Amino acid sequence: MKVIKFINKSDPGSAIAEFVIFTLPFFTAFLILITAIQNRSMAISESKNLARQSVRAFVSSPNEELARMRAYQVVEIYKSKQSRTARSLREIELDLTCSSYPCFKPGNLVTATIKVGNDQVAVASEYVDLWR
Repeated sequence: MKVIKFINKSDPGSAIAEFVIFTLPFFTAFLILITAIQNRSMAISESKNLARQSVRAFVSSPNEELARMRAYQVVEIYKSKQSRTARSLREIELDLTCSSYPCFKPGNLVTATIKVGNDQVAVASEYVDLWR
């Protein structure tokens, strides 16, 4: 009888302890996963925006001599806002291609390809104004 009474005796603190012991590791892993996914999606969004901005700077230039300089300047301004460690970990490269040459011909399609690090690529395209 003493054994049954001992087993039936409730301990209100053990449920809280079991909850914390068993669920805290799962919540921690879930939080790390969500943070990693958010960081990756922000990096993709930033690289796409950088590609759009650089191609836009190219096609909106007043002349062809300034066009490439303005596109690369957009990338350099973005790099200047990053920390040193971010710059060293994520190297940014810009490649501008045109559907025909000269690039600044009215109606020509210009494509900017941004490569961030080893695995992330963003592409954006714009047309040069027809009324140039």
